[in-house]
Amino acid sequence: MISSNRLRFYFLFLPFILLSCGDDDNGSNFSDWTAIGSGLESNVLKNVLTEFQGSTNCPFCPAADAKLLSYFDSNSDEYVGSDITSKWFLINYHTYSPSRGDPMYEFLRAETAEDDYCYIRFEEGNWYQGSSVPATYTNGVRTSIYPEMALVPMSQKTPIQISLSGTKIEGSNIDIRVSIKSSIDMVSSDSLHLFICATMDNVMYTGYNQEPQHQDVFLGWITAGQSGELISIGNEEIAKNYSWEMPSNWPQNNYENSWAQVEWDNSNLAVIAFIQNKYTKEIVQVSGIDN
Repeated sequence: MISSNRLRFYFLFLPFILLSCGDDDNGSNFSDWTAIGSGLESNVLKNVLTEFQGSTNCPFCPAADAKLLSYFDSNSDEYVGSDITSKWFLINYHTYSPSRGDPMYEFLRAETAEDDYCYIRFEEGNWYQGSSVPATYTNGVRTSIYPEMALVPMSQKTPIQISLSGTKIEGSNIDIRVSIKSSIDMVSSDSLHLFICATMDNVMYTGYNQEPQHQDVFLGWITAGQSGELISIGNEEIAKNYSWEMPSNWPQNNYENSWAQVEWDNSNLAVIAFIQNKYTKEIVQVSGIDN
């Protein structure tokens, strides 16, 4: 029989015992990439990223955008189902083609092409090459808009897994925790670049093409620079933390000061993280989280 004194001791210290047995890495903040665990035992299935390039000045973009979004709309006859949409992520980049004046591009526009996110992502050639809109790239390949654009890459396997577990979106502030697992040793590789960005749904703005609502709008890179962050990983799990704050004046800037009619809400913020092969352009893996 256990004495009452020993029982009191057990229940007094039980919370501390349970806490010490947990994975305390989830509460850690890593300013640099840090190994925190074992890698994958085998390859895993890919998630899918579709990158849509368009503009509120593009007359053909609303129809293309609506077709793509219909696959995610449970009320649409084109809906592909939650098993697919839960693993399919979208980024909608607003650009300067066919003409300038889209507020969702102008806020991020750089003074020179070499520093402009749209030029570097879609025209320079290091990632994609093509300035016509609308354009869609799925897992690094330019594609037409149809369900198989996601179904085919979703059946493929990859050595990389990305998790955003521990990421917190609170008001205009985002604290990002990225962990990456690999099934193989890629320490010596110079091909893998990590991109993290913030996006927003339900942005209300009616421009030249009369499209009133915009989803998955690209707000900017959270990783430094315009070409992602080079990743070196062995057969292990690595983690790093980032932080980002939604600009309160978005999308106002010096190009135009009358864009007060652009309406948005912090509750529609989201984060997407993906790894892309610099040489093949393949999106190796992607993950996302929203409010």
